[in-house]
Amino acid sequence: MRFGLGCVVAGLASAVFAFESEAILAQDNPALEVEDFLALPDMSGVRLSPNGEKLVFISGQSWEERAIVVYTLDGSEPPLVIDAGDDQAISVARFASDTHLWLEYTDRGNWWGMGDDFYVSRPYIMRIEDQNSIELEVYTFFAGINEENPETVLTWVRAQRAGGGMMTRVRGGVGYGLFEQDLDRRTGRSRVEIGVRDFDMSLGPNDRPVIRQRGGRDASDPYEFWARSDGGTGSWERLYTERHQMMREFSFAARTWHDWLGVIEWVQGVDPTGRYAYFFSETNGTPTGRMPGRRSALFRFDLQTSQIEGPVVQSDVASITGTLRDWRTNGIIGVSWDDGRRQVEYFEPEFAEVYNQVAGFYPDSNVRLTSWDRAFDKVVIHIEAGGTAGAYYLLTRSTGDVAMLGNSRSRIPDALVGDVSVVRYQAADGLDLFGYLTTPAQTEARDLPLIMMPHGGPESRDSYRFDEWAQLLASRGYAVFQPQFRGSGGFGVEFAERGYENWGQSMQTDLNDGIDHLAAEGIIDPDRVCIFGWSYGGYATLAGMTLTPDRYRCGVAGAGVSDILGMMDYAQDRMGGGSQLYWARNIGDWRGDNRDHIISVSPARQAASVQAPLMIIHGTDDIVVPFSQAELMVEAMEEAGKPYEFIPIEGGRHYSAQMTDEHRRLLYENLVRFVEEHNPPGPLD
Repeated sequence: MRFGLGCVVAGLASAVFAFESEAILAQDNPALEVEDFLALPDMSGVRLSPNGEKLVFISGQSWEERAIVVYTLDGSEPPLVIDAGDDQAISVARFASDTHLWLEYTDRGNWWGMGDDFYVSRPYIMRIEDQNSIELEVYTFFAGINEENPETVLTWVRAQRAGGGMMTRVRGGVGYGLFEQDLDRRTGRSRVEIGVRDFDMSLGPNDRPVIRQRGGRDASDPYEFWARSDGGTGSWERLYTERHQMMREFSFAARTWHDWLGVIEWVQGVDPTGRYAYFFSETNGTPTGRMPGRRSALFRFDLQTSQIEGPVVQSDVASITGTLRDWRTNGIIGVSWDDGRRQVEYFEPEFAEVYNQVAGFYPDSNVRLTSWDRAFDKVVIHIEAGGTAGAYYLLTRSTGDVAMLGNSRSRIPDALVGDVSVVRYQAADGLDLFGYLTTPAQTEARDLPLIMMPHGGPESRDSYRFDEWAQLLASRGYAVFQPQFRGSGGFGVEFAERGYENWGQSMQTDLNDGIDHLAAEGIIDPDRVCIFGWSYGGYATLAGMTLTPDRYRCGVAGAGVSDILGMMDYAQDRMGGGSQLYWARNIGDWRGDNRDHIISVSPARQAASVQAPLMIIHGTDDIVVPFSQAELMVEAMEEAGKPYEFIPIEGGRHYSAQMTDEHRRLLYENLVRFVEEHNPPGPLD
């Protein structure tokens, strides 16, 4: 295969919307403005039509401009720009066939009738020719392009043979049936295979269910794995069963949570031939053995011999959690994981060849093969990080040509993208940790002012990528550090459990140890450190300002928990108190023995300890961490006589993806202003 840079297509999104990015790309590289980071990606979710003739992607630099763009690659038709609307957030645009699009919008509503709002996906099918669309019912999910009957698309619909009625969705596809949905008629739906109560089904190479599975969630519910012979046309045969072991029991407030572990907890799918079923497991493939750190590894089950093989892929740092699939066969063709940098292993030679060659051109970037045609001749490739804010390319395998489709963010030239590196360090107790360091572009990483930026969750994680918040702050002259502190997710169960009942303790000192390491390396000035975080990161910010106040010159706490006991009152009222087990597991019994400790690590109860300027920013329509948490912190700061700034985001929600342009502008402008005022960038006088 040869790679060339001929046939370069002009940036499609920029051409469609006539964005004037040329000035930004001028040789003098002017400093970036907040508006440049407020602009939404010009191109996202780029996908090829099955015949390889068209592209579809989401574009528009503001929510008001958000549009779905359909582009014909040979230029025979002008680009089609479809207004995506601004009453819902467009999240997915893909081809349901060569002539129709499958669209998904994220919406919020009281879908369960419990008095609480939740986010759901609302699916639509649109005919490209005239943009006629039909709305499908909520909880209809895309199953696959139907090559045998191109007038329809395959969908999973909540319909089952036994049990009847509406059923709470426990896992993706449980109790769902496979249907052919007419592309032009909402009511034109025919059954391929009805769902079976409590069973999940997965498609095989011929677009028919070839495996199904159920159970394993309690002692009376054994895990069962069934397969169907003859490519989905034969009878079902049970190939494997086991009773998952209970690792531990946790009870609180008349509720009980069990940690069940099985060799096969859930099969992800089959390979393109239909012979092997892939699954993740925290075991070593036996009922009694455990993977180190209880990190998930990839195994496979031979459907012909009923033997477990593996681990096929494993990591000494992170859980293997991501599967890569070929839409043409429904087959799993590889896996991805993140042990600091994104790692990929393809099992199919033709995919491995393409990926390895492209990754060789961009060794410091994340490379993703995002879409391909049915001939696997045209392949859309996304490049991000390693000195770029993101770009899409089109590879034509038959010629070896690589054509640039466009930049993800035309307003941010590569020359002004901050450098991102993985920094590994040890906590005070010897625990190995790492974090992501973003430093200003074209600047020596030496004696820089630092913004500590802990992630939300806390059982979540950051990744090596173009992080909008980190890049915004780096563009103002700051180093930004995102530590993967104990309690983070993605590194195995044992690492996550190290954070249980450790709020304000070792989870917090892991941040301080990161500061000490960066200072010892000469990268940052330890006397010029601020902290900023959102959600759990907002709590960590408030905890840093109250529990280790000598560490920070300022803090910006976004949507953070300030009073844990108050948060527990909210949790008990929401969803009938269903989240109490989660909170009790993570922070301990706030009603009993752990109450005094929880008070001691609740920032609103320790406001008198604040020594540096603090900004509190929170959306008034936050249903995850209620706005009252910000009000409690404000009240505590008032009573303690401490100075602060309070920025309510009127109508603002919890998740950044749900922020409007104005909400993000309010956050970004105040964040930059505040840290520049209290921790000025640039050399000290």
